Amino acid sequence: MFSNLKRYTLYIVNLADILSMFVSYAIALVIRSNLPARGFYRWEGYDYWRFLLVAIMGYIIFNILSLYNDDNFLKRSSSEELGASFKMVFYVVVIIIMYLYIGKISEVISRLFIGIYALVLLLVDYLARIFVKNVIIPKLQSGTQSQKVVILSSEKDVKKTLKKIKAIDDWRFSISGFVILDKDCKDQEVEGYSVVSTRKDMVEDIGQMDVDAVLIIQGTETDEQIEEWLKAFRRLGKVIHVQIDEFEVDDSYRGLDRIGNCPVVSYHNIAPMPKRQVLIRRIFSLLAALVFLPVFVVIFFVTAIFDQIESPGKVFVTRVRVGVHNRRFYQYRFRIFRMDAEERKKAGKSPYTFIGKILRKTHLDGLPQLINIISGEMDLIGPKAPSLPRYINMSSKERNTLSIRPGAIGYWSSDRDQSRIADSQDEYVLNWNIGKDLAIILLTVARYLSFRSLRVDGTTHIQEEYDFIHDENETGKPLAYDHSVYTEKQNVVYLLIKRIFDILLSLLAIVLLSPVLLILTILVIADDGGSPFYGHKRIGKNGEIVTIYKFRSMRQDAGDLEKLLTPEQLEQYKKEFKIDNDPRITNIGNFIRKTSLDELPQLFNILFGSLSIVGPRPIVEEETKIYGKDIAKLLAVKPGLTGYWQAYARNNATYETGERQKMEMYYVDHASLLLDIRIILRTFISVIKKDGAQ
Repeated sequence: MFSNLKRYTLYIVNLADILSMFVSYAIALVIRSNLPARGFYRWEGYDYWRFLLVAIMGYIIFNILSLYNDDNFLKRSSSEELGASFKMVFYVVVIIIMYLYIGKISEVISRLFIGIYALVLLLVDYLARIFVKNVIIPKLQSGTQSQKVVILSSEKDVKKTLKKIKAIDDWRFSISGFVILDKDCKDQEVEGYSVVSTRKDMVEDIGQMDVDAVLIIQGTETDEQIEEWLKAFRRLGKVIHVQIDEFEVDDSYRGLDRIGNCPVVSYHNIAPMPKRQVLIRRIFSLLAALVFLPVFVVIFFVTAIFDQIESPGKVFVTRVRVGVHNRRFYQYRFRIFRMDAEERKKAGKSPYTFIGKILRKTHLDGLPQLINIISGEMDLIGPKAPSLPRYINMSSKERNTLSIRPGAIGYWSSDRDQSRIADSQDEYVLNWNIGKDLAIILLTVARYLSFRSLRVDGTTHIQEEYDFIHDENETGKPLAYDHSVYTEKQNVVYLLIKRIFDILLSLLAIVLLSPVLLILTILVIADDGGSPFYGHKRIGKNGEIVTIYKFRSMRQDAGDLEKLLTPEQLEQYKKEFKIDNDPRITNIGNFIRKTSLDELPQLFNILFGSLSIVGPRPIVEEETKIYGKDIAKLLAVKPGLTGYWQAYARNNATYETGERQKMEMYYVDHASLLLDIRIILRTFISVIKKDGAQ
């Protein structure tokens, strides 16, 4: 938390630093002008004034990234303060040099001048900070700038109150005396301070004193009594501070906050990272994710193609992980095992796919974590997201590291000592700056490039992928039905041409609509958090179980039907598998449904063959019962992104009336390229008119 004491102290430090920069600039100019020059330098005018402006901007950047983390100014020794001044000067000079070279004006500013300025600034700033600490702040505390306070307390609470007040050298306040509420001891001394009044006369006596405020330590007094004192002291024009009762929790960080209009004391295992820093880290992570997104898209396509050729199945593996504040989420990775991995392992063969071996060797199997970063479940850099078994066995110190989002990389990328990692992560949260992130990135990249990565595929990780593949094989068993009821085959030439068009059109659409896909992804995440995509099991051609992807348009708890739906809506859902004015739909979900944009991710289903552009809409297993024996005919063709029922009727033809079944059967009986083209054109018209979309 950014306390008022820290804020006001840093204002004084800021002023001292900036004055030091101006003084150092003037001294450096005088020194350099009296030294022999090598070459031509413009000593006066725009360029050297620009140097000073860049130095000030460098200090502002340092302030944002580093100085605002510093709450140790009043506690540091003189030698430690020299190190703090050196850190500030280093940041400022590095930013100046970067600007000079990027702006191609390094020839204009003397390198000797930069060196002189750095040395002078270090000395002047160090002396200024020592002067502030030893002279200015004590003067402020003893002068008119500090707030003179009379403390109202019971006799037994005096020592405890003084201990709390003096625990931090708060120069903003000075104690002018006490009022002992449960004892008449006026004009006596308590712990070295005068007792200035009694409970009976304190309002009148304090009104005549040269004090600014009163601090009320509530003991046995009722809320009504405290409120009466508040009104009385306010009439005197005094500031009133009332101590908040709180629990003394060992090794915890306490801070004041509000929940709505309710003031609260918040307890944290460690001091929380300031919101400003959380925002900077989040922006940095998102920018990095966007930079690597094109690489991810290319590798995704390559991986998906190789997987479909060698071992068809899901491209991604999802693993349960524990994130910030112990929230569970699904972490994405590329599948590196074949779908028959268990059988191959028993036979003594490699369980890895060809592309899986490459992904594992290059660590690119973790690239899908960009999805987790974009969706807000992870950041680029942070603590390692533990599995549930690992989390259960973590120490409280290790769990403290989950006060921020877990990272795709972190200290754990270059160290194996868990205790040392926990210490480093605590220090990272308490004193974060962008330099730490850059150092972690460089160290991780260096280890990967030198093939000295600390990655270990432990038994837990391997077993997780085996379990995932086992579950997929079990749940992915084709629907059992009588295939002999419908045996008519579609034209082979028609199917080949249709597949070619599916691949070309879906690939073209993905490329052209990639900005729209990215924007919608961000909007869905921004609406209520969580994953932007939703995968639902459907019945595909020949009864194969396929996962159909959409942009998530419903709340994250949409599966709790009885909680969210009225009895009438629940009855409609059981009959039609959809609901009018569905209360589970989010704000952005309502828009993408009406415009049918929620179905854009199905372009990837089309590209990889589980859907076609045109065909009967894919159904869930419960819907197969509605078709009876006609289910064999319906499943004889590949389901589609759009179809005859969807383009020409949609919500106007329902299962209850039997019209939807008839329209789907009509398409199966009359499927042709001409009909497909008509359906595509009609779909465009329906989307533009928003006919029947929900």
